[in-house]
Amino acid sequence: MAKMYYPYLRGKQFELIALRELLESDLLDERVVPVIEPVKASSTLQTVLVQFQQKGHSIAVIQNPKVAPYQPFNNAVVNELKRDAAFIPTMFIDQVSDLAALADYTNPRKMVVISKDVRFEMPENDDAWQQVLKLIAVDNTRLIRRATHHVIELDDSFAKEDRNADYADKVDQFFSDNHLHFQEDGFSGFSDYSVIGSEYTDKGFAPMAVAIHIVYFDAADNLRIMHFVSDSNSDITDPAGKFSEALGKLVAWYESDDFDHQKNDSHALAAFSAMYTLKQYSGLGIAKKLSIQHHLEIMGRFLHNRYGA
Repeated sequence: MAKMYYPYLRGKQFELIALRELLESDLLDERVVPVIEPVKASSTLQTVLVQFQQKGHSIAVIQNPKVAPYQPFNNAVVNELKRDAAFIPTMFIDQVSDLAALADYTNPRKMVVISKDVRFEMPENDDAWQQVLKLIAVDNTRLIRRATHHVIELDDSFAKEDRNADYADKVDQFFSDNHLHFQEDGFSGFSDYSVIGSEYTDKGFAPMAVAIHIVYFDAADNLRIMHFVSDSNSDITDPAGKFSEALGKLVAWYESDDFDHQKNDSHALAAFSAMYTLKQYSGLGIAKKLSIQHHLEIMGRFLHNRYGA
């Protein structure tokens, strides 16, 4: 079965939990292969890797992450996992010779990530280069045009705003149509940063506004994104109340006649609705987790229906 969608996540706690719960509930289609850039060799990350191995579901893990200091695991459990067919060793590279670092991994499937500012000449008759999965930033116009064999386009589809309150003026936005056109564009797959965006920060803060971001398929199967924003945004007090305001708008949309349940319903949206009914607030990390789960679930279902079993 062809792997098509490679969501790029940063390996923070709630992103890992999102993957773990999707896998446990059999809601992660086999065409969806997460790419993890770890920020910490945590027990949660190790548990997720073990679960993917047990399920036989592919996952790519970057061995030389850039966003945070990181020492890879060095224990018997993970070293054994790295020899499993479900584990795709992945590295950032700056030149083709960097591929040699992947030779130590026995898995024949390997991946490289090429950032927008990387430049090098295309190698000719190089088996290692031809066989490796190449995740290339779409901003790297030179390599994205010239690279061949197993190329995956990495696009930052999430239009990040400086403040959560700014999303209130852009309630409904275009997100992506790469899932419709990646093959005709010559790619083997497509990738994005889900509803998180490429910008990384390891610092938490109390927001003045709460925003919940939910993607959905429109009538033409383009992916769009809704931003549900709180109203009482003058200070940082009462995050639970702000969340309830944003959640109320999400649930009203979910229960409206405009919502296409066949295309866009998910276990995550049902969980959001239940939270609203119960007046439950468990922290903004839960909202982030559910937003990611919703995206990956409906994208997997779309790919399953479009490309068959």
